[in-house]
Amino acid sequence: MEFTFSFIIVNYNTKLITADCINSINNNPTLKELTYEIIIVDNNSTDYSVKFFQEGAFKNTRVIINKINDGFGKANNIGVSYSTGEFVVLLNSDTLVQETDFSLLVDTIKKDKEIGVLSVKILNEDKTIQSVGFEFPSLQNELRLNLLFWNFNFVKKIRFKNYKNKNLFRVGWVSGCFMVIRQEDYRLVGGFDEKIFMYAEDVDLCYRLSKYDKYSFTLDETSIYHLHGKSGNKKNITLRKILENKRNLYYVLKKNEILPKWKIDVVKFSFFIHALVLVTIKKLRKITT
Repeated sequence: MEFTFSFIIVNYNTKLITADCINSINNNPTLKELTYEIIIVDNNSTDYSVKFFQEGAFKNTRVIINKINDGFGKANNIGVSYSTGEFVVLLNSDTLVQETDFSLLVDTIKKDKEIGVLSVKILNEDKTIQSVGFEFPSLQNELRLNLLFWNFNFVKKIRFKNYKNKNLFRVGWVSGCFMVIRQEDYRLVGGFDEKIFMYAEDVDLCYRLSKYDKYSFTLDETSIYHLHGKSGNKKNITLRKILENKRNLYYVLKKNEILPKWKIDVVKFSFFIHALVLVTIKKLRKITT
């Protein structure tokens, strides 16, 4: 059977959060008239996630078991390989979509073949805006992100204070926490780059799709909640770990020739300053508490 949507969720030791995500799909009223499947790809969890999902009787759901954790991108690719939906919905396990209008999304993407990836307004738990899409990396954009902390919540509360919906608009790339993609387009570019374990695989996918005139769009008339960071471990963050997490972006910039080497070197230096500030603030907070 071919479904309208195939929801792909990667789980790694987050069974309760993932269960909330599954339930938010099954409880979404706009999906009542649409056909869909939910595919959970478990990345060798050690918290008995597989048993939990297999015994939990979650509707419309099946579990794919990976014996090793080869990363977020590869797990999504495996999930898509088992799917039959016309449209693939890539979801982080820490997202909630009960209020998302999927009938509006499917109507929108069907009308325009140029839409390679469709996303929505992504909200924090407190309903403030987390993101509405991003521009592709440039030296100017990366310096703004790194030195002005452009993507931090305290800055975004100012940036989005008087935000008004724009309906459907084109962006450079969208967050991998929520992507609606035609199955044929995902397969056209081979899905996520499996050399990337985690982080920046979304930038890479959107960029490669754009080379086929398949662009990223945000439809901000509907939204999801992204409980940012709950599907990852942010405890004991060190300078080394922060810098390591950024390496994938430099790989994407070089591989796709988005920036020349000298600009990538400038970006690296600016991010080092950014990371140093973060770690210093964290240490000062420990001292004062």
